[in-house]
Amino acid sequence: MTVKIFKMINGEVMMGDVTDVNPEYYVVHEPAAVMLQERDGGMGIGIAPYMPYAEGKITIRTTAIAAEGEPDQKLTNEYNRLFGSGIIIANVIPK
Repeated sequence: MTVKIFKMINGEVMMGDVTDVNPEYYVVHEPAAVMLQERDGGMGIGIAPYMPYAEGKITIRTTAIAAEGEPDQKLTNEYNRLFGSGIIIANVIPK
């Protein structure tokens, strides 16, 4: 499983399990929207289904992507808890 995070040219942020990629598009399984949310202690991040009315995988054209990257471990863990395998990777503290 390769979870990627994308900033779209329209300003949306989404993430998901990339199952196929080529120069024209990405195929993403279980896409999720990532949003900033105001919380008591400041700002936080919320995750929700990205196209809840679509089943399975979606195709994202590379021309619609402004930037892409690897999500940090906490965000990946939350994504996996909600949409993926449920496997959470523990933070390893170096000695």
